[in-house]
Amino acid sequence: MIAKPHPALVLIVLAFALALLRAVPLLSHAPLLAIANSFDQARYTGCFELFPDRPAPIRPDENSPNAPFEFYRFQVNPVPLCYGSSELLQQAAVVAVYKAEQSLGIERHSVRWLGALRLLVLSLLVAAFCRAWWKRGMWPAALANAIVFAAVLSDPANTMYFNTFYAEATALVAAYALFNLVLLYAEDTRSRTGMLLLALAALLLATSKIQHLVLPLCLAVGLLAFGRWHSGRWPWQGWAMLAGAVLGSAFQFAQLARDDAMMTSIRSANRSNIVFTGLLPATSDALAMTRRLGLPDACVAHSGKSAWQLPGLPEEVCPGMEKLGRLQFLREFLREPMALLRFFRNGVAVLNPWLPRNLGHVEGQILGKLPVGFVSWNGVLDQNAALRTSVFILPLLAAVFALWRRDRFVLLSLLFAILMPATFGVTIFGDGLADVAKQGHLIFNAALSWLCVGSVLGAAALLHRRRVPPRSSVRGVNAVQLDQQLSAANVAEQDQPLRRVG
Repeated sequence: MIAKPHPALVLIVLAFALALLRAVPLLSHAPLLAIANSFDQARYTGCFELFPDRPAPIRPDENSPNAPFEFYRFQVNPVPLCYGSSELLQQAAVVAVYKAEQSLGIERHSVRWLGALRLLVLSLLVAAFCRAWWKRGMWPAALANAIVFAAVLSDPANTMYFNTFYAEATALVAAYALFNLVLLYAEDTRSRTGMLLLALAALLLATSKIQHLVLPLCLAVGLLAFGRWHSGRWPWQGWAMLAGAVLGSAFQFAQLARDDAMMTSIRSANRSNIVFTGLLPATSDALAMTRRLGLPDACVAHSGKSAWQLPGLPEEVCPGMEKLGRLQFLREFLREPMALLRFFRNGVAVLNPWLPRNLGHVEGQILGKLPVGFVSWNGVLDQNAALRTSVFILPLLAAVFALWRRDRFVLLSLLFAILMPATFGVTIFGDGLADVAKQGHLIFNAALSWLCVGSVLGAAALLHRRRVPPRSSVRGVNAVQLDQQLSAANVAEQDQPLRRVG
């Protein structure tokens, strides 16, 4: 007789099929569907002298916010550009394909190679974690991974970055791997493999984007504190993550200290965005704040404008801007606490929508948007502020009110509760409110993933209660402890409480 497959295994396969049914049509769509270039892509492709295939009068590194480009070619840019990032690993693999095409006489290279590679890497990674959880007998965790893949990771708000040279996709994959590894090794004894994988995932996340330079560091501190609080000892998982985080942060800060034209331009734009999109719109007296910063009164006229909306370079439009630093900005906020509150409020407002409005989505169209046939959480959350707020707040509340418990779901909630404000804070204090929707990309992913995982584990808990006979007295059961209880084949016959995870 052929044994029937486990129902959860059927659901996992269906979830994988749904994820691919969402991702493949979008990545193969004609015309190309992707996020247009806000110049950030050139920082990475410049390392390979790879730029959009456009007419010669246009500078290779010039941004193209109206629409994405499918075809790229190797060109020499007047100004050397290269920002080191873990994103370059996947790009290097695709550039190798482009070089092979060059040898065959092909001069124009499709970005779809990169999109296909990103989807392949993500699919294999999700499959690997589903298998790892399944082998441990923790089918709810395996199913939760598959559901997150179908509902969140394959959402167009994520896959629209696959056919681009942005680093958002790399940051997403690194964060997904890091969170899974933390939970997977949560109660394991120390191992070289576990330490290496945790350190590597933290390093990849820290080096993916400027906005994530201290994110793994914050997560590592949270993990160490969680372990110390509940067990009285510092968990090895936290030390492993901390090692990769410190190395990644050091790499990022070293890059930020570079004195070349590219980094000078980045610092100039970031400084301008903090003043014009952050400080001045938030203060009750923009003119007074401008004078306290030592800037000309005429600078007030540019309040609310991002660096690329100014009529010239920030230092030319507003002389004295180059002398400002973040300590001065912080001092102004401490002087006027209500301005700080308004700054945060304004930042939350421009965090929405998940898919940035200021960049085109369709090749050949001016600021074309994602076709309605592609279903995304973006549309639902964009139209319902109450729902969006609830989705953001739930992980934070879960982390606060469940910290007294020690299980994997509480740990996951804590990590998400750290990721969201850490990413948001670095984004708005690093670059003002000029591009929060794109730079805060992981915040939506964390909130929605928490909702999916909680729903799956909650459903598994209800199913377990129905299966346990009345004579069984399992106390203190919660959704995450199911990954231990349901791992045994005879879980229905067990009468003693299972040990806690953590």
